[in-house]
Amino acid sequence: MRQVVSATGLALQRNESVAPFPHVAKEADLQALSSRVVECLTRFEGATEWEVYPLDDLSLAVRALLVEQGLMTPEFARLSGAGRVLCVFGPGDASVEVNGSAHVRILGSRPGEKLPELWALLDSIDDYLEGELAYAFDTARGYLTASPAAAGTGLRAHVTVHVPALMVSGRLGPVAVGLASQGIGIVPVWEASGGLFQVFNKHTTGTNEAGILDRIGEATRQIAGKELTARKVLFQENPTRVRDYVGRALGVAQRAWSTTASEAVSLISAIRVGGELGILQPTLEAREAFALMRRLQPGNLVINEIRAAHGGLEDPGVDERRAAILRDTFGGTCAVI
Repeated sequence: MRQVVSATGLALQRNESVAPFPHVAKEADLQALSSRVVECLTRFEGATEWEVYPLDDLSLAVRALLVEQGLMTPEFARLSGAGRVLCVFGPGDASVEVNGSAHVRILGSRPGEKLPELWALLDSIDDYLEGELAYAFDTARGYLTASPAAAGTGLRAHVTVHVPALMVSGRLGPVAVGLASQGIGIVPVWEASGGLFQVFNKHTTGTNEAGILDRIGEATRQIAGKELTARKVLFQENPTRVRDYVGRALGVAQRAWSTTASEAVSLISAIRVGGELGILQPTLEAREAFALMRRLQPGNLVINEIRAAHGGLEDPGVDERRAAILRDTFGGTCAVI
């Protein structure tokens, strides 16, 4: 599956039983809950690795970066107000949103196929917080949330897959319909630029956490098999068209002086497939391609490349810097004749 799986992510929602849920809580309630959670995390093993950021102190560019890194949900990034904080563990290994849609949402993301490893870390953080906070839990319904759809295990697992061949051949739709009957959803990433989609569990009830991870893993294996077959079929049926598409993408990546995020993702996707099919060399691994796509997102460019914490995400210099990185990255890539 490594040719198709780009990244994995997990999210756990939890609420404290003795405090009003965030959507009805007063500011004093939010601040009190936030203080308790932060104080708990300071006692967690490896606590010196936690960084705490009040949400109102984060610029739009920093919020965008954290969303791109899988450390903050877009929903939380749009919020403001006292008592809302983000706690980041280590160099982005995991994070805890406090007072978003739930009192606590534990997040983690990894390049490549890393669900078991990621679950081990998030589960340990969750177990620790459960020992410190009085989680809202019902023996019949599981962990309670403001949204019934997120109750039960409270676990959302997602795997980002690179499936351009299924998308352009029109075969992704039937695959999605078949998985929907199994409680698995498919949504586009970055507006489906480059054929990137997330596979996720639509339900958090009906099974335990291990069952959810198993379902996502099996669904991902099904999609990966179909995608690799579709790539071979497309190349066998019309090799000239595929070579032309890949070659044009490489030409733009090596010569462009300004590119949008969407265009950059599509170019990297085509170059990645070209390497996999033996059209280009050297090849780019799926996780490397996804890491590059993330690097070229606006928040990352503004914060880590241009180094302007309060810079504009739509500044022309962002597109220019993105093109420069593409030229540097693919300057030595060449076609295999």
